[in-house]
Amino acid sequence: MQKLLLFILVTIAISACAPVYVPNMRNSPLFRKAGEFQGSVQFGNGLDAQAAVAVTNHIGVIGNFSFADHTSYDNNNNPNNNDDYHKHKLLEGGLGYYQNDGNWCFEVFAGYGRGEGSSYANYEFWQTTTARSTGKYERYFIQPAFGYNKKIFHFSIIPRISVVNFTEFSSDATTSTPPVHLGSDPRVFIEPAFMGRVNLMDNHMFFCFQAGVAVPAATSVYFEYRWFQLSTGIGFRIGGWKPEAKTDSSK
Repeated sequence: MQKLLLFILVTIAISACAPVYVPNMRNSPLFRKAGEFQGSVQFGNGLDAQAAVAVTNHIGVIGNFSFADHTSYDNNNNPNNNDDYHKHKLLEGGLGYYQNDGNWCFEVFAGYGRGEGSSYANYEFWQTTTARSTGKYERYFIQPAFGYNKKIFHFSIIPRISVVNFTEFSSDATTSTPPVHLGSDPRVFIEPAFMGRVNLMDNHMFFCFQAGVAVPAATSVYFEYRWFQLSTGIGFRIGGWKPEAKTDSSK
């Protein structure tokens, strides 16, 4: 049993040794009404910067930027200096619909973005193996979310679905790699996540945290991806929040 558990853990580690696709953190604004603007910065699998604005009482726009740059890669291709090399960036935008009913909120966003990634990793199991992968891709996503929108604490459950389509890809790893048909062979990922926010300063600032996973819908994925995402950060909110009505005791 212990050997089986060790094998599973090592297999997971190897499968994500050189991720070219790193899913960004989910942008779930949980708007209250028109005129609200949010911005946040989160740190986890790199830097995630997010912005969102409620255009009307039911229509919102989101924008995301994800970035990481661990530049320990040795230009002389010395494997001993490449363990921590990883770079990725993604820029995307989306349009969506939201509906608030008391403390509960439903929203759904759809969007498009472009990204690129590059990783080099060494891992050792039965033998030492190195792999460097790099690629550029476009991504389409649909992101429903169901949230609880209380004054002090917000949370959201976000079952995002992404379609990742590499337009450029290369890898040093040659074992068990199927033929790649760039531009015509996208991969679908199911990317659920949980987001929580603790509101501060009368709802003008918030502390946020998020955890998510990425699971391919098909078993055949020719590129490495980061299957687990975790982040914490801070954000701000202006406009849009409707204060609770106060009763007039004199009436």
